[in-house]
Amino acid sequence: MKKSLCCISLKLQEQGVKANTMTKTRFLALERKEALSIVSKRTLNNVIVTRKIIEFCGKRNWNYRISSDLFPLATLPEANLSLNILPDYTLILQEFKIASDIIKKYNVRCSTHPDQFVVPASGNPGVSAKSIIELTKHATMMDLFGLPQSYDAPINIHMNCYKGDLQEIANRFINVYNNLPINVKSRLVLENEDKPNSWNVQQLYDFIYTKTGIPITYDNLHQRCNPGKLSAKDAVMLAKSTWPNRSLFHFSDNDLTNKNPRAHGDYVRELPTEYVDLDVDFEFEFKAKDYALERFEKEFQL
Repeated sequence: MKKSLCCISLKLQEQGVKANTMTKTRFLALERKEALSIVSKRTLNNVIVTRKIIEFCGKRNWNYRISSDLFPLATLPEANLSLNILPDYTLILQEFKIASDIIKKYNVRCSTHPDQFVVPASGNPGVSAKSIIELTKHATMMDLFGLPQSYDAPINIHMNCYKGDLQEIANRFINVYNNLPINVKSRLVLENEDKPNSWNVQQLYDFIYTKTGIPITYDNLHQRCNPGKLSAKDAVMLAKSTWPNRSLFHFSDNDLTNKNPRAHGDYVRELPTEYVDLDVDFEFEFKAKDYALERFEKEFQL
């Protein structure tokens, strides 16, 4: 089992290593030169922060899920942004290269998880088009980190579209998928979902995997909330069978203080039975981040 930290290191944040963002309102309120300067400085900071987190993970033999927010407002049409127009472009590229070297040095497997508004199968053509732009942004970022165009560096999304006929939704998704850029298509994986009647492992397998070969990211908490007809053990093994390489699954537990059974808890309470002796990589989706990972390693000796 190799474990992944997701996006944020609370320990490094306490030392002042923090990413920055910028709002649409603030960007558009400024003169363009000043707005570009701020976005440039914040993008440079975010790549440096990412590089530091990757090294932090590498020294602990952890993998890392890269944040989706490295380049503020990158896909906002009104901002009309691209990396190569930023004043700090050369420095930003240098930091990507340093991070790439660290990834190779420590053999850190990196992934990313675009936001929930990415819905390639949407019946709204505008939403689908924006989803493609967002996925392309993530793939370009992964290329800049020197990551392989394969499932070793997955871009994980949800279908996020389940109202209506599943076959029609699947057909829309497959039509979009077949026309994606290769740096997206070669990395794209799909995760089972947690809402009742949303996409479970069996449905992803039947409607999507059998037509495309897209691997399924198994999430234990989502399986608990939305199991379909499969037991957890059968679901995890079915998902594992879809990966041509080493699987990357999600590990979390619910927050007992929250009435929402889908809310993530701070720390690991127990290892799910379907994960016992399962030889895959895991992304730890616990709110205590690196503190949760460290406690897990100490208490479970894994």
